[in-house]
Amino acid sequence: MKYGKVIIGGTFDRFHLGHEAFLDRAFQCSEKVLIGITTPSMLEKIVLQDSIWPYERRKKDVEEFAKKYGKEYEIFPIEDVFGPSTEKKDLDAIVATEDTKHTCERINNIRKRKGLKTLDIITFPYVYAEDCRVISSSRIRDGEIDRNGKILVDYSMTDRLREDLQKPKSMIFEGDNLTVTKDIISYIHEQHLDNLVCVGDEVSHDFLENGFKPKNIIVDGKVERKQTRYFNKMIRKYKDRFSLSNPSGIISKESWPILKKALEKCSVVIVDGEEDLLVFPAVLLANNNSAIVYGQPGRGKVIVRVNDDKKEEVRKLLSEFNT
Repeated sequence: MKYGKVIIGGTFDRFHLGHEAFLDRAFQCSEKVLIGITTPSMLEKIVLQDSIWPYERRKKDVEEFAKKYGKEYEIFPIEDVFGPSTEKKDLDAIVATEDTKHTCERINNIRKRKGLKTLDIITFPYVYAEDCRVISSSRIRDGEIDRNGKILVDYSMTDRLREDLQKPKSMIFEGDNLTVTKDIISYIHEQHLDNLVCVGDEVSHDFLENGFKPKNIIVDGKVERKQTRYFNKMIRKYKDRFSLSNPSGIISKESWPILKKALEKCSVVIVDGEEDLLVFPAVLLANNNSAIVYGQPGRGKVIVRVNDDKKEEVRKLLSEFNT
């Protein structure tokens, strides 16, 4: 739908891909865009507010991007969460993220009380970085990612997380290797799961030995830090091979783009270091309706069915890692 005037607002610090997509959405659906940018007085409650760029610099970044559309726009400072959105009569719509949708609903309630027409709320989806977490100015300020969403840090496991992860929240098949592997193969067929990604040498070997070739295996040539005798036999079954370095207790920054490419093909990922924690990026980067399987020492195998809820769960876990 095409609107006459659309209003949006934000801090626009460290102008990034998410901001670009946000503005793009507004310009694509309107003839004129009103762009509110927060002033220092509105940022007083933000932690590390002094690290946020000055208003004029943020305004310049927005202006330079907005010019490319060749459409009418207006940039103005905002001193509170509403700006002029509760006053202007000729507005048609407002663009919001999931986080700011409730504010837009409050704006409409105020407009209704004033006898003004309510605004259509255009909900805008998040833009994600390489690690499938939201691109945000705060993450850029913290040095986690750059403005294009490229990962700049390694994720490091904490002791508390390590303890929590020893109790899997996903489905676990318990028993001997042969029985568990056959049960999981049956489960995959019954549930019509699209792809299987195995993390770990023993798990990968068990499926291959039972005539079931996973789309991807992520292996380091070791089981409990001892060299496996079947490593070369496994990797020969895959034409496409990828390599990455991933130290123990770490999800390395280089692993994300390599795993993303690897999961697009039927491939083996050979890890220099340890592959255990690569279950996290595997879940986030795999397509929905895939299955990720890894071993649980002394118990059996864990199967993670990939869907939006599981991805969100993993994003929250990642936010608890050290970087």
